[in-house]
Amino acid sequence: MADSPRQQFEKDIDNVRSIHEDLVRGAGGTPGGTWLFFTGLVLAAAGLWFFLSNVHVMTNPFGMVSGIFSRGVFGGGQPAMSTGIVFAPIFLGLVLLFYDARLKWGWALFYVGLAVIVIEILSRIQFHLDIRTSNLLLMLGMIAAGIGMMLRSFRDLSSAGPPSDGSGRNQSG
Repeated sequence: MADSPRQQFEKDIDNVRSIHEDLVRGAGGTPGGTWLFFTGLVLAAAGLWFFLSNVHVMTNPFGMVSGIFSRGVFGGGQPAMSTGIVFAPIFLGLVLLFYDARLKWGWALFYVGLAVIVIEILSRIQFHLDIRTSNLLLMLGMIAAGIGMMLRSFRDLSSAGPPSDGSGRNQSG
C-alpha cells in the first residue's frame, strides 16, 4: 500500500535531517572535530609564526664554491679572488649557446653554471636563533599541540569503546 502524503513528507524530512547531519559532522566523523581542527591550526600557525619571527637570516662573505677558491686552494685564509668566478661557467655556456644552440657542451656549461650559482647563493645563507629557552619550548609546545589537535580531529571517536587501562582490558569489566 502506498504511503500517505503525510508519511511521505515525514520520510523526506528524515532524509533531509540525515543529509544535514552528515554535512555538519566534523572532521573524522566526530561532532566538533572541525572546531578542534581549526583551533589546532590556529595554535600551530601562531607557534610557527612566533618561532620564525625570532630567526635571523644572515649571509656569509663566501659560499661553498667561492670559499673553496678563497680559503682552500689559493688564498690560505685571505680572499684571493672575486666571488664573480661563479658566473664563469654560465657565461661560457651562454656564449657557446649563442654561437650554436645545438652544442651539448654549451648546454652542459649553462646548466652547471646555473647549478653553481644556486649552490653558491644557498650556501651563503646562515640562520641564527636568538631566543630564551623558555620561549623556544613554549613555541615548540604550541606547534606540537596544534599539530596534535589537528590530527586528533580526524579520529572517529564515535566508534571507540570505553577507555582502556592499558592492559588490554576495559576499565568497566
